[in-house]
Amino acid sequence: MFLQWLDNRTGIPFLFNKIANWTVTDRRCPCRFFPAAILFTFVLQAITGVFLWAYYSPSATSAWESLFYLQFHLPGGWLIRGIHHFAAQLLTVLLGFYLLGLVFSGRYRTPREFVFWSAFILFLLSLCSSLTGDLLSWTLSGFSATLVRVRFLQMIPLIGGYLFKIVASGAEFGTLTLPRFLVLHILVFGGGFFAFAVLWRFFDYRARGGTCSAVCSKDGGTSPAADKVSFWSCEVVKTSLVWLLVMLVVLLLNYRQPVLHKITGKNAPQAAANLPREAHLGVHLGAPADPSSFYDAARPEWSFRSLYHFCNLKISGKDVFPGEKKFIPVFVVTGIFAAYIFLIPVIGRVKAGHYLNVLVVAFLFVSLSYLTYASYHHDYFEEEMAGFRSDEAAAERLAERTVQLCLAEGIPPTGALSVAANDPFLRGPELYKQHCAVCHPFQPLDGEQEHADFAKIPCDTLKAPNLYRPLRKEWVGGFLSDKKIRNDDYFGKTKFKQGTMSGFVRSGLKEILDEDEENPKKLEQLVDLLVAEAERDKQRTEKDGKVDGLTEEQTVLFEDFTCGQCHKIYASDEKPAIQAPDLRGYFSRNWLIEFIADPETSRFYGKAAGKDKGNDGMPAFKPEKGEAVLTQSEIEIIVDWLRGNWKK
Repeated sequence: MFLQWLDNRTGIPFLFNKIANWTVTDRRCPCRFFPAAILFTFVLQAITGVFLWAYYSPSATSAWESLFYLQFHLPGGWLIRGIHHFAAQLLTVLLGFYLLGLVFSGRYRTPREFVFWSAFILFLLSLCSSLTGDLLSWTLSGFSATLVRVRFLQMIPLIGGYLFKIVASGAEFGTLTLPRFLVLHILVFGGGFFAFAVLWRFFDYRARGGTCSAVCSKDGGTSPAADKVSFWSCEVVKTSLVWLLVMLVVLLLNYRQPVLHKITGKNAPQAAANLPREAHLGVHLGAPADPSSFYDAARPEWSFRSLYHFCNLKISGKDVFPGEKKFIPVFVVTGIFAAYIFLIPVIGRVKAGHYLNVLVVAFLFVSLSYLTYASYHHDYFEEEMAGFRSDEAAAERLAERTVQLCLAEGIPPTGALSVAANDPFLRGPELYKQHCAVCHPFQPLDGEQEHADFAKIPCDTLKAPNLYRPLRKEWVGGFLSDKKIRNDDYFGKTKFKQGTMSGFVRSGLKEILDEDEENPKKLEQLVDLLVAEAERDKQRTEKDGKVDGLTEEQTVLFEDFTCGQCHKIYASDEKPAIQAPDLRGYFSRNWLIEFIADPETSRFYGKAAGKDKGNDGMPAFKPEKGEAVLTQSEIEIIVDWLRGNWKK
């Protein structure tokens, strides 16, 4: 009686009875599992999306930071984020192949037109979700790539500017853009996907549930007389195995780096070796976005790569779609193909139209696949894209270093960008490239390998010594080598090539070395001593003829090689150097800061040194000088970077 009363009022018992006796057509074609895989993948996205939403903070100073917390502090947060990301990528793939299957098998025709149209809309919504999700990460690449794509809206006549402002929530991307994209991502595209997924399954049910063509059923037809089996028999097992396969693929993508390293036998990159294991699992967390600068090496997700490459096609070195003509591939060409795909059920009503549909869709699939491949091949294998690969490597170092600093120091209220702003490892190369690489090269010496922490920086007009890792015996020793001092890494492009120091090394020093067979060993000890001086933060002091921290044998090395005739080494007096730079505290932090601030002081290349021995074009970067372009803090950053003085 109770169940009958409940059934009359709610229909719940009837519904349970319907579910318990659920039967499906016994079909052999495996393509019938595509809907189950698609829906399961969307459910994965929805569940993990709710968790991400609970921790996500949509602002310019907290979006990246909230993902950092998820990735490195919340237990299992990296996995939730990874499942959400890769499920989105897999959803686009599944929908794409599902649409291909519908076209090639003819299952888009009467009475299944709305099944095809709703599936196509789901595919478009999955692409839109990927586009908006790329920006929500607020990474350097995601920000710049999304900005480029959204700026295409401005090319639309009359309404383009208004559309951009609506999407970006202003004239430019900023803090207000993130809440707007979050609403688009969750409510508009996520909610729209759910609504059309319900319609899709309803239309499929209305079309008698046919997810395969007539040949899929045992009796060759789709009539109600076809064989029926209980869903709760073997069919639920097969569907569960499909769900398990989807889950395994998503998990494998999350663990792809450790798996690949295991297969290839390679360890994690040296630059990232001191990062926690979460840095190599799930989705890579790039460097935080900096709205004040544009990242030229930004690239879209793989699903937009074909369109990106098509927009940037070149013939004989010239762009096919330069400037404003990019409107053609972005809106005209894609609009034509989208309209054709939407009209496929209409065109396919006749047999010839169906064959045309198959040819067009096959052409489109092959073209998109080729353009995607060509885009990756062009970026990572073409010689002309060496700059892109260099910029990408620099962005990778920036991301790894930012994570290291945030893990070590925490994130202040001003955001992760402020943590990296004064870090010598990150800012040093930028400042060197802007102010020093005009004259000084920064690249490994002849026969050396590039160090992982010091990427080479090209020099605009080489006319000063190479400053690549100067706190080394190999670098310091070059100034005392008759074979090196006149090459381009040292004095080769300066007036000092014909100067007193060069002449002494090539003649006087050689005579000293030939006087005693022990002198070459002593010269090596002198170089070691100079390197030790450079590694100190403060210069040594002299008292009563003794230098703190040095033995008498070490002190007399400078006298043995007559260095004191031109250079001041440890003298306690304050008299300036006259003939050559003061070497007290040589290449120490304070010595370098003072040298860069003003090389024309009496301590270095003062006026008393004479025209042929004075400064050779080195400008003064001292903040008090009118022409200076570096602050005291920036000078210190360059010095600490050159000396490798940063938090490891």
